[in-house]
Amino acid sequence: MIRPAHSQVGTLFRTDLMLQILLIAFMFLYYGALITNGNFRIFGPTAEGLTFNSMLEHLLNGRFDVDPKAIGNEGFLRDGHVYAYQGIFCAVIRLPLLMFKGGLATNVTALSCLIAACFAGAMKLRAALFVRRHCQRSPVSESAFLLLAIYIVLGGAQVGYLRTSIYQEVAFWAAALGAAFVYCAVKGIILDRFTPRLLAWMALLAGLALLTRVSTGIGLYAAIGLLLVALVIIDTVKDASMSHSLAVRLLAGILSWRVLLPSAILIAFLAVAGVVNFFRWGNPATFVEFSYYISNRSYPDRLDRMHTYGLFNVARIPFSLGYFFIPVWMFQRADGMLLFEAEQTRLFDAAELPPGSFFLTDLLPIVFIGFLIGSIIHARLSKSISLGQILALAAGLAIPCILMLMAVYLAYRYRMEFYPEIDLLAFLGFYAAISNGESLAILRRYRVWIATATLVSIVSAQGALLLYKVSEFGPSQPFLREGVFVHYYWGILKFLH
Repeated sequence: MIRPAHSQVGTLFRTDLMLQILLIAFMFLYYGALITNGNFRIFGPTAEGLTFNSMLEHLLNGRFDVDPKAIGNEGFLRDGHVYAYQGIFCAVIRLPLLMFKGGLATNVTALSCLIAACFAGAMKLRAALFVRRHCQRSPVSESAFLLLAIYIVLGGAQVGYLRTSIYQEVAFWAAALGAAFVYCAVKGIILDRFTPRLLAWMALLAGLALLTRVSTGIGLYAAIGLLLVALVIIDTVKDASMSHSLAVRLLAGILSWRVLLPSAILIAFLAVAGVVNFFRWGNPATFVEFSYYISNRSYPDRLDRMHTYGLFNVARIPFSLGYFFIPVWMFQRADGMLLFEAEQTRLFDAAELPPGSFFLTDLLPIVFIGFLIGSIIHARLSKSISLGQILALAAGLAIPCILMLMAVYLAYRYRMEFYPEIDLLAFLGFYAAISNGESLAILRRYRVWIATATLVSIVSAQGALLLYKVSEFGPSQPFLREGVFVHYYWGILKFLH
């Protein structure tokens, strides 16, 4: 691996900063056009769009419920009060509205979604630039970086989900916090230096994610928890030559600042989440209680299904794998029923439209993940990279993916739970591809295919966004039985009109 000379570092950082500013400005304009369907009415009306405004207003008064008019049928009725199940993060970030007269009456859902998407994109660009700065600079590596930057800005998680709703807002911010967490993780792994400060930032991001979307938060908590365990074990093994006993070395590692500081932050946010849960549901360990869901009246079979199979069940994994990766479930059989419809109806509340596959919308990062796997198998990864740290982080970030595969409800936006895992492995794969001469030769040999993977990712993400915007929330069977392509094309025509 070739690192930039000290005299060049300042120039590189200035160049990278200008590139980030230009791309973030482009993202804000481009994503703003997409999320508002080209009209740039960023404060337009949104269903349940004042929910988090109401949540903030009530929190400031020491209450944990929301205005029933703001949340409508999406609320949870308990003991005469209506609650939202979403975390309080999206309410707290609305504090600046208090500076304006009548600010809490302003619907800022679209603006919040836009800022979150741009923040996530900025963090991913920083991760790509960081890897680039610490690898060999050559025409091949620069071409690979260019393709990755184009994918980040024009495809993947940044573009494929730009639809405004309070549910999408939560998913955007959870993904943004996950992207920042991944940036910190990539930085620590490549530098082989997880300082107390870096770990404290990762713990802060995990805590905020827990207050945003619990599944993402659990993944980040698990990732940093396993990383701390791995760091203690690695340090203990490195110090094996010291005269101290194993128990003393382990205790010294556990009581070090880089373990105690992030642990204290994680515990503090866990306590905050526990308080919110207690006042909402009467139990600090309960994040949502669907028996209070007002919309249950419209889906009488929901509670029976939940009591029989639970909110999460391993029996759902086979169908869910198809939903997220190979969407054959959308096709009809000769008898007019959908493929696997009996299984879908029995196990799931709904499988929402549109169909999608990571093998299309995120083909480029999957290619880089292949580089990472190949580098590990053939021992081409830099010796400074700790496989234990990678495995610890990847195992933790896999938890939200597994939860989505077992969930009772399949929504298109739930795909965003997979991106922290995908991004971590893809950025490390990008590092593996451009930090080694042998890998660079492979990259050069297959550069046309990698460019094709980038094009497929971008076109698929743009197409998926269009389908997402015209697709209805809720069960998909009524639309698919009428003919999936007819429904989509008719919806697209109405949308364009």
